[in-house]
Amino acid sequence: MLSLASGRSVKKMISSERVSLTDSLYSEIQGRIITWQITPNEILVEARLAEEYNVSKTPVREALALLSQEGLVEVLPRVGYRVTSIGIGDVHEIFDLRLLLEPEAVALAAKRATKEEVLALLETNRKWLEKLAREESLSSKTYLRFHDSFHMGIANLSENRRLARFISALLRDSARVRMSDPLMSIRGIDEDRELPKQVTQALFERNEEEARKLLHQHIADSKERILAQLIHPQSKNQRVVLRKDVASN
Repeated sequence: MLSLASGRSVKKMISSERVSLTDSLYSEIQGRIITWQITPNEILVEARLAEEYNVSKTPVREALALLSQEGLVEVLPRVGYRVTSIGIGDVHEIFDLRLLLEPEAVALAAKRATKEEVLALLETNRKWLEKLAREESLSSKTYLRFHDSFHMGIANLSENRRLARFISALLRDSARVRMSDPLMSIRGIDEDRELPKQVTQALFERNEEEARKLLHQHIADSKERILAQLIHPQSKNQRVVLRKDVASN
């Protein structure tokens, strides 16, 4: 399940036992929102969630407060929480930031990563490809874990923890966009099979500019593919909910 250690200020002064429960609920509800098991504009009520998970309302409230800080839900006074919708504007925001941060992360990785670390990243990617090959029907969730594993591997090799944390948040947000259409991510799988080989070669050669160029082009292509699918969906079952303020633009 995707998760991000953000907004922890909400949990100051909370007992460790409750923090653990809050974390579990936070991760579970976050994952359900990202994978569209809980859909945009759906109303979440503390009492109902507490009953569903067989817990008190307090950890549910704390988990929802964290999700609100992430922008996944918004507070509706005297009603509950509403799951935020996704618009084309969100795609631009998410991917424009990825285009700024990830190429810089891979350039830092080209400077700092050892050959052993690069080999370990390539080996992890190889294992993921073997796992994908064994699946009779490739799920978008499995594909996203494969995709994000490589991108976070690069971010971590930058040796800049704050940069890696920001990239993790952006990958989480882009995962929610991608999961809106089970086929959206899978369409780019051939590209994602080749990218690790090309990037790791650039890392081995300490070629910062080549690594930066490769990752920038990859993210730009992904953005265009996703925008094309949102603007001209090929499936009648398209589930993306466009906000009124951006759908008309």
